[in-house]
Amino acid sequence: MRGSGAVLYGGGATGGTINIITRRAQPGTVRGYGLARFGGYGTAEGRAGYGRTGDVAGFSLDASNEDTNGYRRNNHFRQTNVAGTLEAHGDHARGYLRFAAADQSLGLPGALTEAQILADPRQARTPGDKSDRQDGTLTLGGAWNVDRHDLAADLSYRNKNASALFLPSFFHTNVNVWSFAPRAKLRFDAFGRTHDVTLGADWERWDYDNRNTASGEQTNQALYAQANLWAAERTRLVLGGRVQRSEERLTELLLPPDERRASHTLEAYDAALRQGFGAGWSGYAKYGTSFRLANFDENACFGPPCAATLLDPQKARTAELGAEYERGGWRGRVALYETRLENEIYFSPAVFANINLPPTQRRGAELEGSWRSTPALEWRGSLALLEAKFRATGKDVPLVPDAIATAGMSWSFAARSRLNLNARYVGRQRYDNDQDNVFARRMPAYGLLDAKLEHRIDRVNVALEARNLFDKKYYSYGLWDGANSFVAYPQPGRAVYLSLAYRLD
Repeated sequence: MRGSGAVLYGGGATGGTINIITRRAQPGTVRGYGLARFGGYGTAEGRAGYGRTGDVAGFSLDASNEDTNGYRRNNHFRQTNVAGTLEAHGDHARGYLRFAAADQSLGLPGALTEAQILADPRQARTPGDKSDRQDGTLTLGGAWNVDRHDLAADLSYRNKNASALFLPSFFHTNVNVWSFAPRAKLRFDAFGRTHDVTLGADWERWDYDNRNTASGEQTNQALYAQANLWAAERTRLVLGGRVQRSEERLTELLLPPDERRASHTLEAYDAALRQGFGAGWSGYAKYGTSFRLANFDENACFGPPCAATLLDPQKARTAELGAEYERGGWRGRVALYETRLENEIYFSPAVFANINLPPTQRRGAELEGSWRSTPALEWRGSLALLEAKFRATGKDVPLVPDAIATAGMSWSFAARSRLNLNARYVGRQRYDNDQDNVFARRMPAYGLLDAKLEHRIDRVNVALEARNLFDKKYYSYGLWDGANSFVAYPQPGRAVYLSLAYRLD
C-alpha cells in the first residue's frame, strides 16, 4: 500500500506497508504442519510448527532451518528460526508472551567485473568475506474489549548481534531496542453509520555499539490518530496524522574521535477517499506525507574523513489516483502516482558512506488484473511503468527500471493437482553510481519464468518447483566503475526443488 502506514507505523513505512492479516485461533483448535524441501545449489530446508488453543489458554511453536551453498562460491546461506506464543484469554481480554530467535550465516562473494562474469559468473571475488547475525525478540502484550472498543498494548525487547568480515577489516555490532506501544480503536455512531478512530503512542529506545567504529543511542516518541469515516453508504474517508520527536547521538571511535547529535520533530499525514460506483467499480484518491530516519549503520563512518553531521531524515509526499473493478471472475486495478522525496538516504559507492540525495521525483502508472475463466483456471498479470528523476537536473535516478511486468496462471487440471506458472520482466535501468547519467550503457532488461507443480494426497502436499526455468543469465544490481565498464552480482540460474508438506489442521 504505497503512501500508507506512516501515520500508524512511523519512520519505517516511507514507501508504504503490506497488510498481513492473521486469524486468531478459536478455542478447541489444534494446528500442526511440517515441510521438507531439497533442491538446487545444495539446498535443504525444513519447517515445523504446532499449536493448541483451549478455553482459557493456548500456545504455538514454530521452527525452521534453511541451508544452501548458493549459486556462487562463498555464497552459502544458513538460517535457523524459532518463534512461539503463550496466551491466556477470557471473554473480553487476552494476554500473550511472544518470543522469536534467529541465527544466520552468510557468505559474501563480492561483485564481479564484466570480464569475470563472462569468464565464470559463479566465481567469488572475495572468497573470505562473510557475515553472521543473531536476533532475539520478546514481546509482552495484552488486548481488551470494552463494550464496542478495543484497547491493546505491547512491551517489546529486541537484541541483535551482527558481525561482518571484509578482509582485512572486521566489524561487530550490538543493538538493543526497547519499545512500548499502547493503542485504542474507538467506535462511534454518527449520521446513521458506524465509524472508528485509532489512537496510539509509540516509544522506542535504541542502544547501538560497534566495537570498531561507533556507539550511540536513539529515542523516538510519537502520538498518532487515524479516523475511518463513512460519509455515505459507498463513500469512505480516511484521515490521519502523526507527530514524532527523535533524539539521536553517535560517537565515532575513529581518529579523530567525534560526537554527533541531532534532534527532529517529524510529522506524517494521510488523507484518502474511496467511492463505490456500483456494478463492481470503485475509485480512490489519496495523499500522504511520510519520513524515514537513518539507522545507526547508515550514519556510521567506517573510515575518515567522516561527515560533520548526521544524515537528515528522508521525507516524502505521495499522491495517487486509481480505480478498481471486481465482479464475477474479474478483478482489476489501474493507478497513477507521484512521489516527491527530500533527502533520500542513499549508499554512495564513491565515498563508501550513506548520503542524502538532492530532491528526487518518482512517477508511475500501474495496471493489474486477474480473470478466473473457469473454476479450475485463473489468469493474472500486471504492468508498472516507472520514471525517477532528480528534480534539479532532470537526470535519471539509478537502479529504477523503466518497466516491470508480470504474468501468471494457475490451473487445477485434476481434483488434487495444480500447475502454477509465473513470468516476470524487469526493464532497463541505469547503473548505480551514475547519477550524472554519463555512462552510455544501461543494465540490460531480463525476463524469468518459474513453474510449480503440486499434488495433494489427503493431508500431504508434494510439489516440484523450477525457478528461472530457461536458465537466464542476468544480474539485478550493477555498479558503474567510473570508466568504461561495471561490476555486478550475477543471479542464480535454473534451480529445481522438491518439497513434501504435511498439515494437521
